[in-house]
Amino acid sequence: MPSLRIVTEATGEPITVDDLKLHLGLDSTFGSMDNWFNSNITAARKEAENRIGRAVMPQTFKLFLDDFSTSMILPVAPLSTASGDVVITFLDSVSGDSTTLGSSVYRVDSDSEPGRIILDYEQEWPEVYPVRNAVQVQFVAGYKLNTAVTPATNTCPEAIKTWLKMRVASLYENREAFNVRGVQSQPGQFVDGLLDSYKLFEVDP
Repeated sequence: MPSLRIVTEATGEPITVDDLKLHLGLDSTFGSMDNWFNSNITAARKEAENRIGRAVMPQTFKLFLDDFSTSMILPVAPLSTASGDVVITFLDSVSGDSTTLGSSVYRVDSDSEPGRIILDYEQEWPEVYPVRNAVQVQFVAGYKLNTAVTPATNTCPEAIKTWLKMRVASLYENREAFNVRGVQSQPGQFVDGLLDSYKLFEVDP
């Protein structure tokens, strides 16, 4: 059974504290809640990622497999195909030593979502040592900075950014999950619907 873990967390967020203050109608000099805003922006971003199966900001992941297969799904999008952003290692079938697989053996399919690792034409997967997690695929996924404009902007869709602002604003206005009348005060169906277009669905290869 494949398993996934984060190797390197996101180093930034798609919205800033100033973005959030503007959304809330707060003066930019209001600084007493900045630490609270920062921590809850991160919490909201992680919740959004769990809901939609996407990395809102670039992060490095590692997928653990017991063996190679014809098509290996990388279960987080959008997948980066920059040089060095996908690295496959495996345990050699004889020595059990960790070996890096040459990139000529496989192709990275980033046109599909989720992305996939596909065996290249006339290539064969190497034999692996018969233990759990013998194959490890490290990859980078997330919406990156658009450096073609000044200042650089994050390419995260605006609907996701809006959801984040509304999510943290709801937490700011209601510090508990329910209000005193027992009515749930977190963003409802309309707000959560902002994420619907970005949900990642796994399909058969």
